[in-house]
Amino acid sequence: MTDGPGKKLLLVDTDEAAARALTSFLEGRGYNTQTVADYPQAMSAVQNWKPDLLILNILIRAFNPLEFLSELKKNPFTEAQKVIIFSQTPDSGLVTGPAAAVAGYLTKPVDFEALKTALLKAAPPRQGRQLTALVADGDAEFSDLLKLFLEANNYRALTESDPLRVMDRLRAERPDVLLLDLLLPGRDGFAVLAELRAAADTAQVPVIILSALRLENYQERGILTGLPEIVAREIPGDLLLKLIEEQTSPDGAYAEPKKAVRPRVLMADDQTELLMLMKEMVEAAGFEVVTASDGVEAMAAVFETNPDIIVLDYNMPRKDGLAVAQDLKNNPLFAHIPIIIVTAFGEKHTKLKGLSMGIDDYLIKPVDTDELVARIRMILKRNKQVLDTNPLSKLPGNPSIQARVEREIQKGGEFAVLYLDLDHFKAYNDTYGFEAGDRVIKATANLLVKLTIQNENSEDFIGHIGGDDFIVVTGFKGAEELAKRIVGSFYEIAPSFYSKSDRDRGCIVSTDRQGNIRKFPLLSISIGIVHNHTRPIHSFAQVSNIGTELKKAAKTADKIHYTMDRRKD
Repeated sequence: MTDGPGKKLLLVDTDEAAARALTSFLEGRGYNTQTVADYPQAMSAVQNWKPDLLILNILIRAFNPLEFLSELKKNPFTEAQKVIIFSQTPDSGLVTGPAAAVAGYLTKPVDFEALKTALLKAAPPRQGRQLTALVADGDAEFSDLLKLFLEANNYRALTESDPLRVMDRLRAERPDVLLLDLLLPGRDGFAVLAELRAAADTAQVPVIILSALRLENYQERGILTGLPEIVAREIPGDLLLKLIEEQTSPDGAYAEPKKAVRPRVLMADDQTELLMLMKEMVEAAGFEVVTASDGVEAMAAVFETNPDIIVLDYNMPRKDGLAVAQDLKNNPLFAHIPIIIVTAFGEKHTKLKGLSMGIDDYLIKPVDTDELVARIRMILKRNKQVLDTNPLSKLPGNPSIQARVEREIQKGGEFAVLYLDLDHFKAYNDTYGFEAGDRVIKATANLLVKLTIQNENSEDFIGHIGGDDFIVVTGFKGAEELAKRIVGSFYEIAPSFYSKSDRDRGCIVSTDRQGNIRKFPLLSISIGIVHNHTRPIHSFAQVSNIGTELKKAAKTADKIHYTMDRRKD
């Protein structure tokens, strides 16, 4: 790794000791650094000093760092400024690790099934008494979603957006559990948590952290900021230097600022003039727009473009809007996509039918384009928070996986569930880094979609359990052949993830989970196939237990790398 003589780094942090230590470290590697600690100084330095890279502490307390980032992007003189988030905080130990002072730590977008489990553990139900939950979060829309979720689960839900009032609300309301965001405006959740634990009358309140910050981790693109993020207690200097070099190198992966990915909107309407007008207005608002002139074209466009949101006219030839919506909601690959129906009909029964199918919103013609854009933005933001899709692979997560398997059990037909796991992934991730590991996960997800979902009429299901574990729900008859294709295809692409020297050697050298140095073969994939052809399946838990067992057996299989359950009892 080369040092960076002459490259200008602007540090924005109020922690003087941390800033001095970081400045000394960076200047010792040839970088030219400046440190600022307040909003006007930071903005002035960006405009006048023109640093090659801005390093921001996202947990700064002197001003709101998210508002600062927003202003940078709005200003034409600073919108191209390269930024990374670097927050080294000993307070993260309050949330992570064996001595955590909280009852749970969930990252946004929140898996609501996981939240339900955490709530039951933190504040078990008490017969004859409704439990109270206080939500302390600066995002009003997310707080409203949490309130709806809590009330649906029989909690008395309270919300508070001002961090300075959280302690007063705790003492006044005496909730059974506190749901706390770490990035409250003006005062971070760590400070609230420390004050809460220091006071005798609030020290015993269970706290569940809900935050977009992924502590003790490196994110190539943080969900909250869209920027590279490192938030941890201890951060290896080599990792920081590598990230700085990538961001500032003219030949690096981040040489040019990446254009923000525009959300893709599919709009379908048989009235061409109206469709073109809506397309023009929605594109002007910053969206990518795909159009279709009838329901059949709309279905094909969904499969080809995988839009983020769909706007359908109710009354279209060949296939009306509700029929298209019904087909999409029945297809597990597209069921998560939010849908707006545009209709000239105001009948109550039409809306009720759509709402029962999971339609997200209705608009009445003639359409107010400003309202349409506002609705699209609101639904996309809401969907980002509640959707259980994995943010890396874009595949459905655990709640959808369980629901799909339970649906197959209830239908009573023959089905199979493939449990898939990458072999030697930890060693690969440790050697090649997070970014390379993410690329492997994305490539695996794309491979599974390509091999499993052959057309828009496919009823197969693909889910991402988490990490390097995936699941496929398919028919029994083709399950073994599908497993063979997946194993073979992954074997073909695996060498492309490695350097030439590692490919030639056929292995990498890394440490195992016990810290021992050893050789690891190239990545492969193992599959356990659970099915109900020879014995009944009664529950998702049964499928999960059998799948885990078979997957372990597949890892020991010679070359085949998949195991079909052959037992009859």
